[in-house]
Amino acid sequence: MHALPRWLLAASSALLLTAASTAAMAQSTPPAKPAEKPATKSVRSIPYVSITGEDGKQRHYETNAIPLLFHRACFGWRMYLGGPNRVVSLKEVLTTSQPAEQVIAGPETEVSADKTKATTRMLETVQDGVLQRSWCIIPGDPAGTYTYDVSIDGEPRGEFVFCAIEVPDQNPNTDPRELSCPNKFNAVERAQPQPKKAS
Repeated sequence: MHALPRWLLAASSALLLTAASTAAMAQSTPPAKPAEKPATKSVRSIPYVSITGEDGKQRHYETNAIPLLFHRACFGWRMYLGGPNRVVSLKEVLTTSQPAEQVIAGPETEVSADKTKATTRMLETVQDGVLQRSWCIIPGDPAGTYTYDVSIDGEPRGEFVFCAIEVPDQNPNTDPRELSCPNKFNAVERAQPQPKKAS
């Protein structure tokens, strides 16, 4: 498994954030009909998988089923934090139920000796209220459960549980939403600690 390069993540972020900005603009304009409700998709925290097809196009899926498509599939999380654009201290712990043959990551990531845990500590920018990260599948990545535990500014903020599923034919047209994942999505968002009132 390897961390998605920053420039590729930035491109994916721009695509997702553009969608978020468009949805936010749609919310600020009055609806054409009273029965219509504005989209709320942009304010949810989600797991996602992206797959690069044979045509070179990247397709994004809101799912927690990861097809083990080497050098084609990436998986990650997008968390809606709200508030202004800002830099936060991120701690992301990615744990796999089986060891990976190799983990390719930058200096901000510490990998456990048994190659089942990668702990990344870094400063990240929240843009339009959204923070996200992803890793990509490489040969030797194991099938099984993958869990992200995310802390922001020292506070636990979320857990995302995925299923990594073998794809023997390495078919880049695999739709991850059609794979059977016993860990039914959803991300668990932990409540932010409330400030204590003086007594």
